[in-house]
Amino acid sequence: MFQLFKLGAAVVLAATLSGCITESASWVSEPLQPKASEPVSYLVGSIGPQSLKQSAADNQRIFFRKRGSEYGAAGVWKMAGAYSTPQDVQDGVGAASVFVLPLKPGDYEFYDFQFFSARYQPGLGTVFTSREAREKFNLPMRLEPGKAYYIGEFRSFCLTAGFCAFRWSDQNARDALIAQRLAPGLPTLQPLKLDLNSAQPYIFTGPIPGIAVDAKP
Repeated sequence: MFQLFKLGAAVVLAATLSGCITESASWVSEPLQPKASEPVSYLVGSIGPQSLKQSAADNQRIFFRKRGSEYGAAGVWKMAGAYSTPQDVQDGVGAASVFVLPLKPGDYEFYDFQFFSARYQPGLGTVFTSREAREKFNLPMRLEPGKAYYIGEFRSFCLTAGFCAFRWSDQNARDALIAQRLAPGLPTLQPLKLDLNSAQPYIFTGPIPGIAVDAKP
């Protein structure tokens, strides 16, 4: 098992060696990063826009935190030239990045997301916009040492110019292959069962309601 302790560094190295890509899809705050002698759990998934043309924002994140703590982690998709995350999944319309989060074992929660953009507007300079869940949801997760958990694929879409959300799907077989390339020796992914219905209207597990519109902020 205790080859697993070294995989956190492997994830970072894989992102660094991926050509011109300089941003990792995996972010973990320092207090939650296991040290070389400590056990580790992994949280794996993917995130990105269902349609690049109708992307909610150029920087998209889903947030996790240790229960009872201010420390957290995030799965990230970013499209910003050389500062993009790896576009691991490209299906001709949309794209997604696979994240592998090495975490200290324990109780966590999936609680929020962010759509963030920075755009230049003549006369105004750089204008920053950020959208998060207006009402935070709280999906508990227990991560045991030596195990890797798959949380699913989160594809963003916009229903209106002011409301964007995610559609969840199970892409375990596809994402597991990518995650193994990012972190060789990663344990077999176990599905992480969450009550995603309680996160509506921010996360949908079935058909998308209505018609998505071109709503970049």
